[in-house]
Amino acid sequence: MGYGLIIAGIAFLFVPSFGLYDIMPDVIGYLLIVAGLSKLSQLNGDLQSSRRNFRYLLYISLAKLILTLPVLNINDEMTTMLLVFAFAIAETVFLLPAFSELCEGSYYLSSRSGCDVPDRSADDLRLFSRIFAIGRAVLVTVPELTVLTNNAYKESVTVDDLEKPTLYDSKSILTVACFVISLLIGAVFFALALRYFGRLRKDAGSVAVMRQRYAEEIEGDDAKQAYAAVRSCTALVTVACVFLTGVHFYGFDVLPDLVAAALFLAVFYKLRRMTDTKPASRAALVTAVICTASFAAEYYIARKYFNGSYEATTSTGGPYMIAAACRAVCFVLFAWLLYKLSSYLCRAVDGYTKAPTFDEEAYKKGLYIKCRTVGVAGIAACGISAAAGFLTLYNGLFRFAGAAAFIACAVICFVNMNRLCDELSRRL
Repeated sequence: MGYGLIIAGIAFLFVPSFGLYDIMPDVIGYLLIVAGLSKLSQLNGDLQSSRRNFRYLLYISLAKLILTLPVLNINDEMTTMLLVFAFAIAETVFLLPAFSELCEGSYYLSSRSGCDVPDRSADDLRLFSRIFAIGRAVLVTVPELTVLTNNAYKESVTVDDLEKPTLYDSKSILTVACFVISLLIGAVFFALALRYFGRLRKDAGSVAVMRQRYAEEIEGDDAKQAYAAVRSCTALVTVACVFLTGVHFYGFDVLPDLVAAALFLAVFYKLRRMTDTKPASRAALVTAVICTASFAAEYYIARKYFNGSYEATTSTGGPYMIAAACRAVCFVLFAWLLYKLSSYLCRAVDGYTKAPTFDEEAYKKGLYIKCRTVGVAGIAACGISAAAGFLTLYNGLFRFAGAAAFIACAVICFVNMNRLCDELSRRL
C-alpha cells in the first residue's frame, strides 16, 4: 500500500545538507513519499492532507535544487545565507503538519484495519518528527548566519575589528558540528520511522483489508478514477507550463525547459496506462532531447561569451543564434504536445465516464476547473515567454520569429484546452 516508498523517502530526508547543497536530494525523498501516499491518502483525510503538504515540499525542494547552480556561479555568501534561511522556514512550515498528519492518519487507518500498533510507537514518531523538522532547519541555518559577523560585509571596519576573532572564522568547524548533530537526529528519526512503518508494512492482515477497501471504494468508483486521472495529469502539465516561462538569473535558466520535457514524458506515460492508444511519447522524448541541447548550449554561451548577460555581439551572434533556435524549436514542439494532450485526456476520461453512475456535479465541476487551470497556466507561461523572447533572443528578424513561436503556443494551448473543457462538460 505504499509503506515501503514512505520508508525509502524518509531515508533521503534524514541526511542533512550543507547550506543549499544536498548530499541526498530531498526532492527524491518527497517524491517517494508522495508516491507512497497515493493510495493511502484516498482512504483517510489526514493522510490526504499530509500528501498535499509533502507535495508542496516537493515543489519547494525542486526550486531549491534549481537555484543551487546559479547561486554556485555567483559565489555570494550573503545571497546563500538568505536563500538557506528562506527555504528552511518554508520547509519547516509544511514539514511539521505533514509528518504529524502522516502519523495520525496511518495510525488511525491501521487501527481500523485490524493492525495492533502500540500507541507509544506513533506518539514517539510524532514527537521526534517535530524535533527533526525544527532541528534540521536550525542546524542548517546557524552556520550560514555567521556571515553576518564577516568584516567584509560591515560598512566601517577598524583595526581592532580585524584583530578580533569572529564566528565567521569558525564557520567550517561550526558547519561540521551542526552536520554531525543533524545527522544523529536524522538517524534516530529514521530508526523510529523504520520500526513504525515497517510494522505496518509487515502486517499482512491489515494490508489486505486496506487493499480490499481501496478496491471497493476507490477502484470501483468511475467518478473518482476519472477525477484522479485528470487531476494528476493537469497538475503535471500546469507545473510543466511554469517551466516554459524562460526566467533567467545571471545568465542561467532558472526554470529550464528540460524539466518541462520530463514532466510531459510523465504525463504521456500516465496516459498510456489509462488509454488503449499509444500516446505521442516519441515526440515527448524528442522534445526532451532538444531541450537538453538547448539547455546546455544556452548555459555554455551565457558563461563563456556573455558572462551572464544576454547581449549578442558580432563575434558571438552565431553561436547564440544556435541556442536561440533550439529554444524556439522547443516551444513549437511543446505547442504540439499540448495539442495532442487535449485529445488524450479526452480519451482517458471517456474511458471512465461510460458508467451510468458518473453524474455527480462535484466531479464535473472539479474536472472543469482543473482543465481550465491548465489553459490559464499555458497562456500565462507562453505569454511570459513571448515577453522574454523580446528581451533575450537575438535582435532583428530572429527575435520576431521567436516571439511569434511563443504566441503560437499560447493560442494553441488556449484553443485546445477550451475544447477539452467543452467536451468534458458535454460528456459529464
